[in-house]
Parts: sequence; structure tokens; C-alpha cells
Amino acid sequence: MGLFKSGDDLYEQGIDLIGRKDFAGARAKFDKAIEKGTDNRDHAMFCMLMIDMNGRFGEPKRYQYLSDTLKKLPAGPVRFGVTTADRDLLLAQTELAIQEIEAQNMSDSDYMAKGQALLAVAMGFSSRIGEASLPIQEMLKGSSTSGNHEALVLQAIAYETMGKGAVYADPKQGSEYLQMAYNFRRQLGDSGEEDLRLMRQFATSGHCWLCGRQVSGEGVHFMAVRSEISDMFRKKEENEALRASSQNFSSIFMCMPCYTALSNRADDIAVGYYNDAIAQMRAMEARLQAQISSLSMRMSFNR
Repeated sequence: MGLFKSGDDLYEQGIDLIGRKDFAGARAKFDKAIEKGTDNRDHAMFCMLMIDMNGRFGEPKRYQYLSDTLKKLPAGPVRFGVTTADRDLLLAQTELAIQEIEAQNMSDSDYMAKGQALLAVAMGFSSRIGEASLPIQEMLKGSSTSGNHEALVLQAIAYETMGKGAVYADPKQGSEYLQMAYNFRRQLGDSGEEDLRLMRQFATSGHCWLCGRQVSGEGVHFMAVRSEISDMFRKKEENEALRASSQNFSSIFMCMPCYTALSNRADDIAVGYYNDAIAQMRAMEARLQAQISSLSMRMSFNR
């Protein structure tokens, strides 16, 4: 009997199936309703695109399709199952989501541009959605994440991106950006532990034990290398305003040029030892093989 249902009947069945969370069944009904013809074509298309969006929140084209369809619907509440949201709020989220994905896909090497793009999107979520829930997630998942919450997340990511990039040219600036990221993480209820760790490392300064150069930015511009420091050196270090060793004297500081030079030389030496060992093993293998062949020949003659 389903073959004789009108497009409007199929549309209503689709609406009912959305309320039951049968998205696959609802989509099939909407597809048939559009094929047969219905006065609710644009809304049926909206529902289909919403269903297609589920699990594909990282695809900008999904938001663009949804945005184009929303513009065909009249202003006011838009229904999806038992949930309704303002059309303009839905439009705002689709547009901001596209901007967010584009910003997230920017290269980290262009850290300032990427950070500023993320901050611009964050401002959009705060001003255009604010305390309201993100409607698409609310309709599909029943979640109630607000625009302001999303803005805080994006601001934290923005300053993390800028901090991790700026440290290569200016460790102090990198540390300041990570401090701001940490503050936003705390507002979100996160520990911000990783941002705090990096902030402290980037702000740490010392002298290279080998060349004496002053350097800032532990883990980037200098490394703390495990070492044994005798009492004589410890006493001298204790009187230094800017030390060349860790507070507990378990390691010394080495600037990255010195550290990489020693590491590369150690690698070269290790490769040399490895190649010599392999050559000796192959020579020994050849001698053993020759001895085995000689022994086999003697045994054959003795028979």
C-alpha cells in the first residue's frame, strides 16, 4: 500500500521516524516524498541533510549544503523530530562551522594566521550564538554545548597554536600565549596541565654547559641532559644567577646546536661501529661456509 501514499504522507511518516530516532528509515521516506512531490520539499531536504550530517561534522561541504537549504526555509522555528531551533541560529552555526574547519586546516607553520583565524571564529560563536545551544548538535545528539563554550575551546586552541609556533623565535612570547591558553582551559573546567608544563618550559632560561651561551625555551632551544655533577661544580652553580644545570643537579643544560652536534657525532660513531660489526659477521659467516664446504668435500671423498 506504501506505493500509493502521497508525497505529503511520506513526509509525515519521515517526521514521525525522526522522533523515534530511526534516521535511516526517515531519510528513505523523505527521499520518496521529494520524488513523488510534496509541499514540504525544502524542509524534507533539510531533514535529509541533517541526517547525512550525523557523524560527518568535519566535512565543510555538509554545512554548505545545509546552509543553502536553510536559506530556502522561512525565518522562524525549524523542526527536526521533536526538537526545534531558530533558522537564523542554524544558519549561523553552519557558517561558523565552515570557518572553523577552514581555520583548523590551516598549516601550523603559519601559526599567527591560524591563531588569528581561530580567534575570529571564536568571536563569531560568542556574538552570534552566545549562551544558546549549538542547534545542530542539540538536534542530532541532544547535547547542549553553548556557543560561548565553543568560543572558549577555540580561544584555547588558538593560543596553544600561537604559543607552540612563537617559541621558535621568541620563547617569552610563546610562554605568554601558553599562559593565556591555560587560562581558557581552566575556564572550561580542564586542568590545563599540558599548557602549564609548556608555559614553564618555554619561560625557563639557563646557560649552555658546553659553550656558555645564554638560552631560553627548554625542550626547544636547549635540552636538559642527564649527567653527574660533582660537589665542586655544584658549589659554583649555586652561586650563579643563571644556572647551567637543573635545580636538583641531575642534568646539565645544552643549547640545541651543541646538543645536536654531539648527538649527530654519536650517531655517526654508532653507525661506524655497526657497519664494522656487520662486516666482521659477514666475513666470519663466509669463513664458516668455506669450512663447511671443505668438510663436506672430504666426507664425500672418504665414501
